[in-house]
Amino acid sequence: MNEKKRLIKNTGIIAIGNLSTKLVSFFLLPLYTALLSTEEYGTFDYILSIATFCVPFVSVLMDESIFRFLIDCKTEKEKKKVISTSVAVVFVGMICFTIVGIPIMNFLKYNYTYYAVIYILLNVICGMLSALLRGIGRTDQFAVFNFLLGSSQIILNVFFIAIMHWGLVGMLLASIIAQLLIVIIFIFKIHIWKYISLKEIDSNLTKKMITYSLPLIPNKVSWTIINLSDRIILMNVVGSSATGLYAVSYKFPNLMDTVYGFFYQSWKESSARVLGDESQNDFYNSVYKYLKNFMFALVLGMTAFMPLVFHVLINKSYYNAIYYVPILLMATYFANISGFYGGVFTAYKDTKIMGTTTVAAAIINLAINLFLIKWIGIYAAALSTLIANLAVYIYRKRKVKRYIELNENWKSSGIAIIVAVIIFILFYSEKTSYIIVACCVSVVYALITNYEILRNIIIQIKSKQNSK
Repeated sequence: MNEKKRLIKNTGIIAIGNLSTKLVSFFLLPLYTALLSTEEYGTFDYILSIATFCVPFVSVLMDESIFRFLIDCKTEKEKKKVISTSVAVVFVGMICFTIVGIPIMNFLKYNYTYYAVIYILLNVICGMLSALLRGIGRTDQFAVFNFLLGSSQIILNVFFIAIMHWGLVGMLLASIIAQLLIVIIFIFKIHIWKYISLKEIDSNLTKKMITYSLPLIPNKVSWTIINLSDRIILMNVVGSSATGLYAVSYKFPNLMDTVYGFFYQSWKESSARVLGDESQNDFYNSVYKYLKNFMFALVLGMTAFMPLVFHVLINKSYYNAIYYVPILLMATYFANISGFYGGVFTAYKDTKIMGTTTVAAAIINLAINLFLIKWIGIYAAALSTLIANLAVYIYRKRKVKRYIELNENWKSSGIAIIVAVIIFILFYSEKTSYIIVACCVSVVYALITNYEILRNIIIQIKSKQNSK
C-alpha cells in the first residue's frame, strides 16, 4: 500500500474510533462545570496531573519500545520475543512502584493515594495494550479499544456525577472502572497469553528496548512538566479555584490536541515504514506542509469562534477561563509540529534528541511559573506553556535537518503571522462585530491554505460516486 494512503487510512480509522467519544466528552463540559465547583474540578485535574507524571517511570515507556520494535518484526517468533520482554520489564516496574509509591504518597500526605495508584497501574496496562495492537497492525481494534474506553468513561461519569451525585470521587471512580473494564475485555479479546512466554524473554533485546525507551522518559516527563507543572504551582500558590479555571481553558486546546493525536498515532508508524524509500523526502515534505496548514487554520478558527461558543458550553462561574484559550491554542500548535519532528527522530531511533529538547523547555516552563504565577496568576501559566513549546519547536526544527531537509514557504508563514495577529486583536476586543469579522477572516484563511486538501477530498468522493 502507498504510504500516504496508509497514513490517511489509519488516521481515518483512529479518528472514527475516537472522535465521537471525544466530542461527547467535550460537550458534557456544561454538565461537569454545573455540578462540580471550581475547587472540585481543580482538585481532580491536580490528582490526574500527579498520576500522569508518575506513569513514564512505572512503565519505563516500554509502550513506545514495543510499538517501534514490533514494526520491524518479520516473524511471529520475533513478535513474541518483543512482547514477552517488554511485558516482563513493565511487570517489574509496576511491582516496584506499588511497594515504594504508596508509602511515599502517604508520607507526603497526598490525598486520594489509592485512587491515584490504581489509576496509574491501569494507565500503564492500557498503554501497553494499545501499543501492542498498533504494533501488530490491528489499527481497527486499537480504534475500538479507545472508543470503548472513552464511551464507558463518559457513561460512568454521567452516572456517578449526575445521578449518584458523588462529585470528585465519582469522576475518579469513573476513570478507574472504565480502564479496568476495557483491560479485561481486550486481554481476552486478543488472547494476550499467546504472545507471552518466559522462555522468550531476551536479555539482549531488553537492553536494546530500554536503551531506546530510557531517553524518552525525560522527554515524556518534560512534556508532562510543561503541560502540568503550571497547574500544580497554581494549586499551591493561587488555589484550587484558579486551577479549575485553567483546567477548563485547557479543554479547548485539548480538543485540538485530540484531532492532532489521530494523525500522530499513524504518523509514527508511517514515518518508520517509509525510511530508506526513494519517496521518503517527498513524503515527509508533503505531510509537513498539509499538517502545518491544517493545524494553524484550526488554531485561528477556534480562536475566532471561541466567544460565540464558550458561554454556551461553560457555566458562568468559569467564564474568565476564555482569556487564556488563544495562548494555549498557540502553545498546542507548536507542541503538535514538534511532535511531527519527533516522529522523524523516532523513525531513525534517535530518542536522545527528543529528551534533551524537552528537558530544556521544561526548565524554562518551571522558571517562568515559579517567578511569575504569584504576580500575574493564570496568565503566567499559559505564557510559560507557550514559550516552552516554542523553544521545543525551534530546537527540533534545527536538529531534524540532520536527517531530512524540510521545505519552508516563508511568504506563506509571513501571511499566517499577520492573519493570526489580526484575529487575536479582534478576539481580545470583546466586541461582537469584531468577533464576527474574525470568524470570517479565519474561514477564508482556512479555505485558501487548505485548498489542496479540500480538492483531493472532493475528487475522492466524486470518484467513489462514479464507481458506484
